[in-house]
Amino acid sequence: MSEHTLLNKQLWVIAAALPGLLTVFGVWKHAGELFAQVARPQDDPASRLAFVAHWLILPGATLLAGVVAVSGWRAGLAQAIDGTRAPVNRGLEITLRYNQNTLEQLVLAAIAWTGIALTVSPDQTLVIPALACLFVLGRITFWIGYLLHPQARAFGMVVTALPTFAAYGWLIVRLWSSRSA
Repeated sequence: MSEHTLLNKQLWVIAAALPGLLTVFGVWKHAGELFAQVARPQDDPASRLAFVAHWLILPGATLLAGVVAVSGWRAGLAQAIDGTRAPVNRGLEITLRYNQNTLEQLVLAAIAWTGIALTVSPDQTLVIPALACLFVLGRITFWIGYLLHPQARAFGMVVTALPTFAAYGWLIVRLWSSRSA
């Protein structure tokens, strides 16, 4: 691949990722307004964990959609029905990759959201439904973008992963500062 082609691809990814960054920032900034009607959990660990579990249904549904799609692909493709991973169909292969990435993102998000729910005030737990909605938006746009063109998944990846990375950063700083205090 030439340097010019690589640069064009990198610029394309950056151009697709910037709106993702703006979307994440906008939802984070307006989470209190966007999710004002959401009932906050009680101020005890069990209620907070139940709150997270409730909102993890949305990201879980994005993985379920991918699993159902793979089942449909496999049922419709005689050469894929045996469950092999060989890419017999581009759509099937991309959906398998989507499922793997969604599983990875979902596990990371569940850990981060649990940490957030257990450390912020009850009013600040509104960030959890915001994260859940961003996750769903990110996964849908990642999957559709990936089916269109590999670089087109950048927006969805940013919207999915950036909030989780930010949550981990915040939790690590909080953990580090509480240990040194």
